[in-house]
Amino acid sequence: MNNYIPNEVKDLTTSKQRVMRNVVNEIENTSRKSKHKWKYVVISAILTISAMLFVFNEIFIKNEQQSATEVQLDFTKPTFSEEQGLLYLHGVTLGDSQSKVIERLGKNYTIDDYEDGSVADFILDYDGIARFYFYQDKLDLIIFMKVDEIYFDKLFNEYDGFKFLTSSNNNDRYFYSRETGQLLKATIIPNGDLYLYLMHGGKDLLENPDFPKIEQVFD
Repeated sequence: MNNYIPNEVKDLTTSKQRVMRNVVNEIENTSRKSKHKWKYVVISAILTISAMLFVFNEIFIKNEQQSATEVQLDFTKPTFSEEQGLLYLHGVTLGDSQSKVIERLGKNYTIDDYEDGSVADFILDYDGIARFYFYQDKLDLIIFMKVDEIYFDKLFNEYDGFKFLTSSNNNDRYFYSRETGQLLKATIIPNGDLYLYLMHGGKDLLENPDFPKIEQVFD
């Protein structure tokens, strides 16, 4: 039997304390890093959700505006305006693209590919009372049918641009742009409905011998 007895037993308390401190420090550092990592994860999630909500909100607003436009438009009372010699009905004018007309008037339309006497490539029809004729992808003619006559009377009287009547039919009234040659004609058809036609009259319309003689000018 070995009867060796060490002369001195080392005090390991200091070493144990150092090891414990190292372990505690490591745990604290790991916990601190985890907290920072979670903080970044939370911030990233918030930013992602905010971006998604922003996109959804923009889409919702656009759809609401589109729906509101379609509901508010009254084709029996088309709004009229003039900008730089261009005549506008419900915000569209001759030369506009199909996409611009649809953006302004909405998607509640049907497409006609043919109409007797028309050279149009296709026609957008809204509710059977507003028709938009396209030739070579550009709006070439606009017709509004069953227009409110009292509404147009007021519009005609208040318009301060060039307007006139013709000797052929005093029921026909015209707005004319000398600058662009655009012509807006209002006429009452045999059944009593008032029709509006926005067309290309030509810059030399007033000198055209084939055009009905102008009876009365308001300028």
